[in-house]
Parts: sequence; C-alpha cells; structure tokens
Amino acid sequence: MLIVGSSSLTHNLRDMILGVTEESSRVQAYVPAFQQWMHDRIVHHDIEALADYRRSAPHAVRAHPDDEHLLPLYVVLGAAGTHSAPRRVHSGITGGALSMDAYLFEADRGGNTQMRQ
Repeated sequence: MLIVGSSSLTHNLRDMILGVTEESSRVQAYVPAFQQWMHDRIVHHDIEALADYRRSAPHAVRAHPDDEHLLPLYVVLGAAGTHSAPRRVHSGITGGALSMDAYLFEADRGGNTQMRQ
C-alpha cells in the first residue's frame, strides 16, 4: 500500500523571499529550529507532542500561520502507525522560509521505531 501526503513542513508565505536558497544566509532562523523539532518528534513517534505542536514546537505559529498545510503529515503518520520506521529522505528550504522535507514511513517488522540513516 502507498499513501502520499503532500504539504510543507513550514509554510509562511509572508516570510518567503523569491530566489533565496538554503545555502543563503537569508534563511529565517525559525525554519531550521522548527524542522529539527518536528524531525525529532516524528522519528521518536511522539504523537502527543506533534498533536500539540502549536504550543510545544518552537516558532510553531510563525512556521504555520494556519494548520492546513501541515495536516497531510498527520494523515500519513496515522496511516503509518507506531511501528513504522520514519526516514527523512529530503530536507530543503525554499525562499528562506518554506521547509520542503520529505519523509518515508516504512513498515518495521522488527518493532524498531528509531530512524534509519
């Protein structure tokens, strides 16, 4: 079975600067902080913290002024279940403010929920 959820890990178009790439020093500081917080919670299956991200994550409201662009991640998390092995397959920032991380949730038949490199 394949389930695809498409969204942005951060989505604040007001902060976006056209033509800016991740290598630029103009990346908004809150973006990598939010990326890392989300990554840590995803790979450790911390569903409680993820569900309360707007209060728990650093700069959550700035990273997502509205929830709708993050909601597909929760659909995929639910479908993958707690015995999946999440793996970040892409991490990038576009326009200084849009985190375009991609995760793969593979079935983990051994019960290991730690991230695989």
